[in-house]
Amino acid sequence: MRNLLVFLMTAGCAAETPVDHWVKGFSPGAQPGGYTRFVSPTVKDLTPGADAEWCQYLATPSDKPRDIVDLIGYQSATGHHAVLYATTDVSYPVGESHPCTEDDMLHISFLGAVGGEGTSGPAAKLPDGLYFQLPAGRSLLANTHWVNATTATVDGQAVFDVKFADADGSRQIADLFANNGDTFVIPAGQHAVHDVTCPIGADLSLAMATNHMHWHGVSAYTEIIHADNTTEMLVKDDSWTSDEQFNPKYNRFGIDNAKKIKKGDRYHTHCEWDNQTGQDLAFPAEMCDGVSFYFPAQGQITCSDGVWFN
Repeated sequence: MRNLLVFLMTAGCAAETPVDHWVKGFSPGAQPGGYTRFVSPTVKDLTPGADAEWCQYLATPSDKPRDIVDLIGYQSATGHHAVLYATTDVSYPVGESHPCTEDDMLHISFLGAVGGEGTSGPAAKLPDGLYFQLPAGRSLLANTHWVNATTATVDGQAVFDVKFADADGSRQIADLFANNGDTFVIPAGQHAVHDVTCPIGADLSLAMATNHMHWHGVSAYTEIIHADNTTEMLVKDDSWTSDEQFNPKYNRFGIDNAKKIKKGDRYHTHCEWDNQTGQDLAFPAEMCDGVSFYFPAQGQITCSDGVWFN
């Protein structure tokens, strides 16, 4: 199953990270009032062609649940995405930073994301009435992805500014569902197609949905195949531009018009690419994902090539 902050200020603290802390060329600006700022440990020496995912442990477990009212953030040059999670793995100290493993991504809940270098808004803004939550007893984990398509070696850094509120039982809490394919190969100079289908293991209400590919994507769609073999389209991209990997286009259904899927249904994502390079492409240089946000939250759910993890 794959996916896809040492300078920690406690909630309510208004202090800023010193300006001289930022890596070269990175200037995220002042911490907004009422927000808690998290700055990632620096990922050093990202060489040309590097494609790396780092897991960075940000905070000791929260002593009480806290709702995420808002999240904004930034990445320095070569940033692909930065995702904030709650995790039940409390074995790592604050400031631990290493290339991500499968174990890091177990037992996590999605709290928010920013979509690449220079991005200030969230990559996944929920429909009205839905929120993410940091449960009590869980640590904070950042997953930062770096793709260095430049000719220079650079350092990487991410910033999350999070507005917390006391947990409110009247708020509807959401989490992420991801249908991920990572066994494909796209031959050099060829058009390729990949389909990944997830058998649904529990009834879910989907509030929004998107597709995810990288630079070589041509088109994609994600649909539900119901138990009676009827289909229901969630999101369809008849064309694809490379900026969509950083700024996904969501179909938002909301709470009242949520898409209902049942245990035994299938979640199907279809991806097509044109590989105009001189080498074969595979995960994670390219991706094929169908992504939804569902409620009420039960923790992040990931299907990896048809295997359900929850």
